[in-house]
Amino acid sequence: MHGSQVARLIERLDAEIAGSEGVLERERLKARRAAVLARHGQFAEARFALTGLRTQAQRLREPGLSAWANLVEGLIEHCESLSPGAGARFRRAHELAETTDDALLRAECAAWLSLAEINAGEPEAMAAHAALAMRIAPEGAHSARARAALVIGNGWRHAGDDERAQAWYQRARRAANAEGDASLVSILLHNVVAFRVNRISVDDAFGRADLAEAQQVLLEVESSGNYDAGVGHGHLAAEIPLLRAQLLTVLERFDAAIGLIDSQLPVAREQGQATREARFLADAIHGEVRLGRLAEVARRLRTFPALLRRLHEPDDFAVVHTRLAGACRALGRDALAAQHEALAREAFERHGREQARWAGVLDAAGLA
Repeated sequence: MHGSQVARLIERLDAEIAGSEGVLERERLKARRAAVLARHGQFAEARFALTGLRTQAQRLREPGLSAWANLVEGLIEHCESLSPGAGARFRRAHELAETTDDALLRAECAAWLSLAEINAGEPEAMAAHAALAMRIAPEGAHSARARAALVIGNGWRHAGDDERAQAWYQRARRAANAEGDASLVSILLHNVVAFRVNRISVDDAFGRADLAEAQQVLLEVESSGNYDAGVGHGHLAAEIPLLRAQLLTVLERFDAAIGLIDSQLPVAREQGQATREARFLADAIHGEVRLGRLAEVARRLRTFPALLRRLHEPDDFAVVHTRLAGACRALGRDALAAQHEALAREAFERHGREQARWAGVLDAAGLA
């Protein structure tokens, strides 16, 4: 089904390209086609189309086509490997698009820039560009509306407000279905389940996880993984098993969780997730503690000083330091355990402040 949805999107654009009048209109449609290919993981075809798009942008000296070229290049980088470098491409695309009167292009670029900004932890910039995309998107610009609504929903998840997040996710799904965009539906499903896994994992670190919910969400992760595979999201190849590992840790299936973490982390590093390596390995070390493998606990502890420097999110810090405190206590290093416990409390308090900040920014931007 997913492939047929992509095929229909491409066929529709091919028909518009065939019926287009004028070089510029035709090239704009080709650019939109290249963006669809990139979003749906057809990277070889997208790169081939990008080469032609760049050539035409230079020949025609058209800023709109240059904006499309930067957007498509950013999409390839983001969708293939979650490369943080995609943000610079989206920013340049947005700058160029703002010099044009093409509302669809401007909305598309603003929406994707807002995605880069939420990933970089920049709520003010994210809210401004997501709101812009929603405001200027013309009728039929379902892709831009869907992407911006998804980002806003994720913003409310960061704020800890599931009700508002779900409302925006529903808007995103309606727009994605109107576009026939299986890729965005896949990302939406994945994001919803990933946020739930993260919340359950945080609760588990602080001794208050709901095991029945963890078991249910484990089934949802499997379903999301099957959908992602059908759409062709290669950059989720490691993320789905790592989500499973977090839930298996909660469910005390430690050997299975450790096996997934150790096998998938090398892939995750290549796919742009090196910043969260300490978060996943903290679950592994917790499993080793619970299994009584103290020599392995001591070995793993030595790897953490370098990994901690890469962490960004305060809830990740809270979980990691809580797990490390447990590991140190198991090894009889009580003074060090107390230090980690204090750092965990501080990080969890910072997490609460960050949630309040995100909520305030979204409210101020009129995105309630």
